[in-house]
Amino acid sequence: RGTLQVRFFNIGQGDALLVTTPKGGHIVVDGGPDNGLLHKLGPALPVWDRTIELVVLTHPHADHLDGLVEILKRYDVGMVLESGVNHSIPEYGEWRTLLREKGVSVVVANAGQRVRLSGSVYLDVLAPLTSYEGKSPKDVHDAMVVLELVHGATKALLMGDAERPLERELLASGLDLDVDVLKVGHHGSKTSTSGEFLRATTPRSAVISVGRKNRYGHPHQEVLDRLEAAGMRTFRTDRDGTITLVSDGQRFRVSER
Repeated sequence: RGTLQVRFFNIGQGDALLVTTPKGGHIVVDGGPDNGLLHKLGPALPVWDRTIELVVLTHPHADHLDGLVEILKRYDVGMVLESGVNHSIPEYGEWRTLLREKGVSVVVANAGQRVRLSGSVYLDVLAPLTSYEGKSPKDVHDAMVVLELVHGATKALLMGDAERPLERELLASGLDLDVDVLKVGHHGSKTSTSGEFLRATTPRSAVISVGRKNRYGHPHQEVLDRLEAAGMRTFRTDRDGTITLVSDGQRFRVSER
C-alpha cells in the first residue's frame, strides 16, 4: 500500500512495462513483439480487474506495438497516448481500426503534457518536442514518446527507443533530466545512451529491456561499459527476467516478488 510498482517484463526483444499506482490503477507502456504480454498481465493484475486506465505506445514498431493490439481486444482501455505519427505496417492499421471501433480516447503526445495518475504520481511527457501527428518522418524513432514517471521525490525516465538525436534535443531543451531510474533507450543499442546524456540524467539504476541472443547484438558493449563507468546498477530482462521496481515516494528498490 502506498507504493508505486513498475514491472519491466521479460518480453523478448521488445519493450513492455506495467505501472501500478498506489491506488491500484494500471498503465501499460508498449506491448512487446507478440502475445506474451497477455500472459504477463494475468498474474500481475487482480483476476477481477479488466481495466487498464492508460496505454502508451511510444512508437509504432512491431516490437513495441504488436502485444498492445491484443491488449486492446481483451481489456477495457480508458485512454491511449501516442505520437500520432504515420507508419505503414499492418499491425498499426489494425491498431488504429480497433481504437475507432472501441471508441477509445486517443491523446496525441506533446512535450509539456502531464498525466495525473493518482496523488503524487504522474507522467510528464518530455518528447516529442515538436508535433509529428500525421507526419511520416524518415526515422520513426524521431517521433518517440519519452516519459518521466514521478512518485513523490522519485523519478524514472522511460526512453522507449530514443536515439542520440533525440537525446541531444532533450539536453538542449533545458529540462531537468536528473532521475533515479533510466529505462535505457533502444534496448542498449550503441545509437543511444551517450556519455553526455548519462551525465545529465545521473540515474542510480538502469534497466535494459532486451531479448536473449537477439540478432542485433543488443545491448552493445559500449553502452554497458558507459553504464558501469557511471557507477549505476544495471538490470537486463534477458538475464534477470521481469524486473520490478517499487517506489515509496522516497526511493526506488528492487522487489524480490
